[in-house]
Amino acid sequence: MTIISFEGCVGAGKTSLTNYFSYHFKKPKILENYEVNPFLKKFYEGADIKLETELSFLLIHYSQIKEMRKQHKNNVIFCDFAIEKDLVYAKMNLKESELKIFEMVYDFIIREIGLPKAVIYIDLSLNIIQRRIFQRGRQYEIDMDINYFKEYNDKVKEYFKKHSHTKNYFFNVDDLVLDPDDKKLNQIKEMIDQVIN
Repeated sequence: MTIISFEGCVGAGKTSLTNYFSYHFKKPKILENYEVNPFLKKFYEGADIKLETELSFLLIHYSQIKEMRKQHKNNVIFCDFAIEKDLVYAKMNLKESELKIFEMVYDFIIREIGLPKAVIYIDLSLNIIQRRIFQRGRQYEIDMDINYFKEYNDKVKEYFKKHSHTKNYFFNVDDLVLDPDDKKLNQIKEMIDQVIN
C-alpha cells in the first residue's frame, strides 16, 4: 500500500485536498477521525491529559491505517494526516518521562505500518489560518490563542523540512482554489502523478 499524506496547520485544507485527489485519481482515502479522541476537548481547555491525548491520536491513526491496509493492500491511499505529526506534537507537549512512553509505542507502530511514500505539506499565512478556524466553527479551536497554532505550524513545518523520514513536498496554498484549472492545484496533481507512476 502506498500512502500519500497531506499535512499542514489546522485549517490548511488537508481534508479538502485529500477528498479532491481521492476523487480525481479514483483512489481510496483515510480521513482523520479526530472526534473519537475522548480527551481532545479537555486538552484544549487546559486539562492535564497531554499523554492521554497524544497516545489516543497515535493509536487512532494506527488503527485507521492498519484497517485500510487490509482492505487495499496494493493500492494508493490518500490521507489527510501524516503519522509523523503525532511525534512532533508529542515532542511539543509531553514531559521527558511521558515522551519516552510515547516513543516506544510510536516506534512499534512505525515498524508495523511504515511511513507514507510522500507528504504534501500545504502552508498558509497565519491570517488565513485564523479565518478558516472561525469559518469551520469548532469552538475549542476558536477559543485557543492563535499563537498556539502558529507555534504548532512552525514546528511541524520545521520537522518535515529537516527531520522527516519521508519524501516531502511543500506548497503555499494561500491562493489555491479547488478548480481543475487552478495552477497550484495542477502543480500538486503533477507531483502526485510522479509519485504514483
